[in-house]
Amino acid sequence: MKIPQLPLPKLPDLGALLRLRSEGLRLPPRLAQILERLKALPLPPPFPAAVLLTVGIAIGAILWLWLNTEDTLKLRAEAVHPVTIPVTGGVPPKAEAASHEAPSGDAHAHATSDPHAHGDTNSHATPAGEAATAPDPVASGPGPDEVFPLTKAPVQGMTEDSRNGPLPTIAADGAVSWQVYARPFSKADKRGRIAIIIGQMGLAGAATGLAMQRLPPGVTFSFVPIADRIDGWTDAARNQGHEVMLSVPMEPLNYPHDDPGPNTLLLSLNAAHNVDRLEWALGRFTGYVGIISPTGSRFTAEPSALRPVLETLKKRGLVWVDARSTPYTVGNLLAVDMGLAHAHVDVMIDQDPSRGGIDAALTALETIALQNGSAVGYGEPYPTTLERIAKWVPLLPDKKLILTPLSAVINLQKPPPPPPPRAEEKH
Repeated sequence: MKIPQLPLPKLPDLGALLRLRSEGLRLPPRLAQILERLKALPLPPPFPAAVLLTVGIAIGAILWLWLNTEDTLKLRAEAVHPVTIPVTGGVPPKAEAASHEAPSGDAHAHATSDPHAHGDTNSHATPAGEAATAPDPVASGPGPDEVFPLTKAPVQGMTEDSRNGPLPTIAADGAVSWQVYARPFSKADKRGRIAIIIGQMGLAGAATGLAMQRLPPGVTFSFVPIADRIDGWTDAARNQGHEVMLSVPMEPLNYPHDDPGPNTLLLSLNAAHNVDRLEWALGRFTGYVGIISPTGSRFTAEPSALRPVLETLKKRGLVWVDARSTPYTVGNLLAVDMGLAHAHVDVMIDQDPSRGGIDAALTALETIALQNGSAVGYGEPYPTTLERIAKWVPLLPDKKLILTPLSAVINLQKPPPPPPPRAEEKH
């Protein structure tokens, strides 16, 4: 019985592979010899299909091995122009290893001195665990665009252990966190001062990374205590020269429909419980100058609830910034009454999130700063907010204004209007 023969299909021109040399690709010598022999191999017309298939598989395997050789990959890499695409946000920079326990030993002296007094412009940072000289935040300092690391946190003698983590404390010589961890600023500069706080940092990695990329170091960042890997974000921000704060959640008017998140300070809790929640937030990281609460429209209107919180801040050498999320807030009045270092928000920058609305808010800040000598604006890391601020900051010098860290306007603002009678409040 005869085995049926299949008609032989046209065999591909194996010599075409050798012409790859003329196109800039080099065949390994051994492969070239194999292909030459295969090309010269006489194939009878009744060549069995099974043999043809076997030869095809062998050729395919040889070609696959050749295409994956180191030489070929190198040639491919040389032929392709590399393109680098920057990716911002998403994952915070790796935090440097640092203990959050209060260092042992006696506190060292913290002299308020100018870091530039002796011409040393590279000594802005102090190693963690060592005593630091606390720069007077309005004594002398760099411009808002200068990048440099701030004093390394925590500073020896300025934290204490607690079940909530390391908590800031006033040093034995009276040095306070809001000065030790401040970004230096020249008090000789007589231009109108504008401090910008970007809050809710750390909630979204992409937004946080974009803010750190787009905004100059003179902008102050306020981080939420529930942020993942918060030490990485805050260390990176302070290494760039950004002053940092803590956004503490407080009860809003429409709570619980509007819930700021875990460990919110509430009117339904007693003072000790709210202070414990505050200290939980304070123990999340170190190196901040103070706190702000953009959500506390109900809490900040109640003196009996707010006073213990502000007393805790004063005891720990921190700044209170009244976000003025309600006209009924008593935050500024209480701070003045108890001698607490304080500031308040004059303008919510992105209350109208359109480009025109943000530009109008920035113009309003300019007017306040020119009239009163200083102003504070608050915004959040929305793309449009970051874009408009980044384009606006370089225009300030021509208007006799300057971007400053928050610490440069502490206790300097014109007092805000007093709260209206409580009878007008609508719940």
